[in-house]
Amino acid sequence: MKISSILLIVNTLLLIVIWVFTGVKYAELPDIIPTHFDFQGNVDGESGKETIWVLPSIATFISFLFFGVSRDRNSPLLNVPQSFRNKEKLEIYMFSLQLPVMILFLDIIVESIRVAEGKQTELSGAVFYIVGLIFIIIGVSVVKSIQEGKTKKSND
Repeated sequence: MKISSILLIVNTLLLIVIWVFTGVKYAELPDIIPTHFDFQGNVDGESGKETIWVLPSIATFISFLFFGVSRDRNSPLLNVPQSFRNKEKLEIYMFSLQLPVMILFLDIIVESIRVAEGKQTELSGAVFYIVGLIFIIIGVSVVKSIQEGKTKKSND
């Protein structure tokens, strides 16, 4: 099985877990839940519990976006090195980038629900590590683009 297929399956499973977990916990949530956190992880915004569905919806939109963009190597939404524009490498890159995004959504939903239930008082630092992983994946793409640009210049 190709790496891109494995990543797609993992991302799809994470999306399913996001929806199932939210659905299972929804009935138990208080009427007002935390919906925004400051940089220290403290709650600084609350809304009705129905707003918990916003994050799974955004995660679903992002999943469809990443899947669709990975199908079109010439998509105007892509800003990737030329060497990433073959089907397999593009899928690996897009699904590798999607993986920490799905983990981020799952973490935020789980921790938001735990805060709403009173099981924790603030978001943990995990969010920063996950965002760091996203930046590392993007950084690899940027470095690869710079390297390709230098190679192309020296060949001209």
